[in-house]
Amino acid sequence: MTANQSSEPAAPAEEVIRDRLRHLTRRQQRFERYLGRQLHVDPAGLAVMDHLVNVGPSTPSELARELSTSTAAMTLVIDRLADGGHVSRERHPTDRRKVVVTPAEHWETAAFEHVEPLISGIAEITESMTREERDTVAAFLERTVHAYDRATRT
Repeated sequence: MTANQSSEPAAPAEEVIRDRLRHLTRRQQRFERYLGRQLHVDPAGLAVMDHLVNVGPSTPSELARELSTSTAAMTLVIDRLADGGHVSRERHPTDRRKVVVTPAEHWETAAFEHVEPLISGIAEITESMTREERDTVAAFLERTVHAYDRATRT
């Protein structure tokens, strides 16, 4: 028996992939907890900040809808973020009845400090792959996203 062989039968491919996805999910959750601690934001606040950085300033109603929560609960999250100096509320430019939530100027820079090692690590992995491997992984991830979407449709 060579060093690469085992007396154990190989696990079915779908079991191996499921196991790797489970590990990835745990690491993602661990990273989000770490990021929240580093930036002094709870999980709900982190989700709001992620949306604001990636999509741009939004109204509380838009945030509540996007994050599938009530406007009352979103108001509490925004209050905590504003109290912590993470966001500001400004009047909507065209509808004076609305407010727009905007991330603080320092937020993206502070978050990037903690996220950059992950971005760089994934870029290194991607660069080391062949075109065919990248295409296969991209297709798998796209199908995985669709599986999540199907599972969460209401």
